[in-house]
Amino acid sequence: MADQYGRVPARSGALVTQMLTEMADKLERVRPDEPITTIGRTALLQATTLDPALLPLLREATPDITGQVIRREYAAQLRQIAGQQ
Repeated sequence: MADQYGRVPARSGALVTQMLTEMADKLERVRPDEPITTIGRTALLQATTLDPALLPLLREATPDITGQVIRREYAAQLRQIAGQQ
C-alpha cells in the first residue's frame, strides 16, 4: 500500500474503515461469546492486513483490550469506530 518512500495513500482512511468492518464480521462469526485478549487483538490486526504501512493505522484505530472484553462487544466497538471514520 505504501509507496517507495513509505507514505500511505490518502485513501487509507477508507481502507481502515473497511478493515474495521472485516474484523468485526470475523469476531461475530468466530466464537462471538468468548473473550478476546490483547494477544487475540494483535493476531486479528495482523491477519486483517499484511501491509506494513497500514498495520500501524489499523492498530491506532482499534481500542486496546483492558480487562475482559467479549468478542461480540469488541466487534460493536469496531463498528462504531468504522462509522465515525
